[in-house]
Amino acid sequence: MISARTGGLCAAMTAALLLAGQGAAQPPPPPAGAPPAARPAAAPAPTPRTPDGKPDLNGYWNTGPAPEDGPPAPAGGLARGPTTVDENGDYISPITLRNGDMSNLTNDGVISRRSTNNIPLYKPEFWEKVEDLDYNGNVTDPFNHCMPPSIPRMGTPRRIIQTPNEVLFFYAIGFQRNDYRAIPIGPRTVQPDRDGTWMGSPWAHWEGDTLVVETIGFNDQTWFGPQGYLHGYEMKVTEKFRREGNRLIYESIVEDPEYLQRPWVRDPVTLSLNTTPGFRMAEAPPCSDRDVKNQVGKQREM
Repeated sequence: MISARTGGLCAAMTAALLLAGQGAAQPPPPPAGAPPAARPAAAPAPTPRTPDGKPDLNGYWNTGPAPEDGPPAPAGGLARGPTTVDENGDYISPITLRNGDMSNLTNDGVISRRSTNNIPLYKPEFWEKVEDLDYNGNVTDPFNHCMPPSIPRMGTPRRIIQTPNEVLFFYAIGFQRNDYRAIPIGPRTVQPDRDGTWMGSPWAHWEGDTLVVETIGFNDQTWFGPQGYLHGYEMKVTEKFRREGNRLIYESIVEDPEYLQRPWVRDPVTLSLNTTPGFRMAEAPPCSDRDVKNQVGKQREM
């Protein structure tokens, strides 16, 4: 028989052991000034499929992390304010302009885009032409004259509508225009225009769970990159779309045997599904090149 006194002592010892165990389970506090610990990775969302068994690419897609990833990390070298999510589901990270000068936003953006060793390798006889087009891009860039940027320069689609026989891509291109592409899925049955077109002739097929879009039949009037990246009529662009949960991985390859020494494999881009209720793409402002002749500097955005 346990007395009240002995029972009280046992209860106190048990409580002390529990507290000690709880204390031992707690990690030591981080040292002052240390960055916060990384959040444990969330379980990936399942990849939805359409009734025919293909990955479902339908929806609005944003550049940036998927919702379960949290907001993006600040870019090195830029002073940013707290990251928030706006009504469109986009992550907003305020930037403190270098020296308070808006023009530095363009300058630094151009520098960051050029700070890569992944560039197309032109044949030697074309490098002088590429450099001249780039240097005088305010005048020579077709995009600055309201011409379509074409692919892959126009980037990733903002919205995708997918059917068994066709996929529709809708684009929101900064500073200029909305564009779309209607792409058949299946064996190619139509040959491209003999003279080429601005957007080329695309056709799509599935390779497992990856949608592959092959586009040929371009004219030679576009640049496939803002640094004077000209091309010929034989250019072929291959794009790949692969959905993993709420992420969409986009890859692209540019081939042009006339101008390039080898295919240019561009850096992959990861998009995230926009889950904001009622989201719609905004109308792009009209494009006008009436001020091109008055420009005196070399700054440009794309």
